[in-house]
Amino acid sequence: MNPETTTARSGAFQRRLPVLMCILFVLQPLMDILSYWTDRLGMGNTLTLALRFAVFAVVGILGFCVSRRKKAYGIAAAACAFLLLGHCLACYIKGYLDPVSDLTNFVRVVQMPLFAFCFISFLRANDQCYRAIEIALITNFWLISVSVAVSVLTGTANPTYQESGFGILGWFATSNAQSTVMSILTPVVITLCYRRKNLPLFLLTTAVGFAQLYFLGTRLAFLAMGVSFVGLVIIMFLTHDVSKRYIAVIAVCFAVCCAFIKVSPMYQNQNRYNDAMASKQGDAAEMMKRAAGDEDDPESRYRALRVIYLYYSKDLCHRYGVGKVMAKYDYTSQISKVTATRHQKIVFCDMLLDEHPWLSRVFGMELSRMQFDGKIYDVENDFHGIYFLYGWVGLLMMLVFLGYFIYLIIRALLRDFQKYFTIEAGAFGMAFCLALAYAYNTAGVLRRPNSSFYLSALLAVIYYLTELRQYPERGSEKEAIPE
Repeated sequence: MNPETTTARSGAFQRRLPVLMCILFVLQPLMDILSYWTDRLGMGNTLTLALRFAVFAVVGILGFCVSRRKKAYGIAAAACAFLLLGHCLACYIKGYLDPVSDLTNFVRVVQMPLFAFCFISFLRANDQCYRAIEIALITNFWLISVSVAVSVLTGTANPTYQESGFGILGWFATSNAQSTVMSILTPVVITLCYRRKNLPLFLLTTAVGFAQLYFLGTRLAFLAMGVSFVGLVIIMFLTHDVSKRYIAVIAVCFAVCCAFIKVSPMYQNQNRYNDAMASKQGDAAEMMKRAAGDEDDPESRYRALRVIYLYYSKDLCHRYGVGKVMAKYDYTSQISKVTATRHQKIVFCDMLLDEHPWLSRVFGMELSRMQFDGKIYDVENDFHGIYFLYGWVGLLMMLVFLGYFIYLIIRALLRDFQKYFTIEAGAFGMAFCLALAYAYNTAGVLRRPNSSFYLSALLAVIYYLTELRQYPERGSEKEAIPE
């Protein structure tokens, strides 16, 4: 083939990369909505899972083809292969239960760093891809907002909390993942809207974003509102672009949400949980009183605690033995600690890991083993989850990968704060901090293909803003971002 023809085709494809990026981003909420409806109609998730894998494969191939640094892809592939081989070996020694499911879960985890690699390659090939990311994030914000509004109007909205029915999740299935998505989108879209200096649009965007976070009803969603408000004010002052009108608008929106916090889904659900815990604690005290003839006698107290643990932590006691479970909880009689779902899952996996060979601590264990009596005890914390699934090696690799982008941020700000701390940097910085907070507190970021996609985009933008973007010389006008 003629080299000139090949070069021309390559150039034509690179020019179309921004359009491809927009399509790729818009597909994310559409696939989430499709997944919700196929599951609700009893069709399973085979279709959407196949679509996600197809998108992942296509993006990976395109990223590799576009990149001029193919060695980086080779290193990334080698690192993933090393982790997978070690993990498979550890699972094989223990005895594999479901290798296909285990491999599928591995692909979900490596999707985030590999998507970030591809997005960086796209940004290197065509810097207009950055503008495409901005447009796509704004489009997704409004697409999700409209879908939630329609779901409420049609009475088909999924509640955030299934047991109590509190909160509005819309046509989305996973509360932590969708809360992550909106917590990432809201500060970015609000800040980019502020950059346009269109007050009516800023008011509408802030009101819609805060309303969604308010009615989602998670505690981290309220944190996202606070970060968006305080963060934008800080950005204004640090970039010397302060507007009292815009501060007033976002302050009023945040104040309204805080004023009605006691009728919010978050507060109502937390109240119900606290009441349930208080009731259980009272019942436990009565049970202990009946079971223990002498409260000062250690043996009597031990017998009483056995009754409590067998009643409130039945599955763990049946799986591992009541004595081991009590010891793991340090013989506490606090029912809120014994029944706390997140901690209970960590205890389950920690005790499960004790039954595995030492190699499992290095490379992790199979997700299918984290089930008992029809319940899944996969932990609700991304960093703990990476450790239990892929061991110290997997956790270290993930921390090093994320730490590299934190290093890029710190290095750029120390090098020239005034140059690198722009409105855009502040917007994506807020979103990145919130994504890390979600990863630390929930399992809704690193191992969820929908929300991890947005984290990949954030990492690519961080790389672009610190390594690729051409900044004007100091003293010249600020770089103009096309509206």
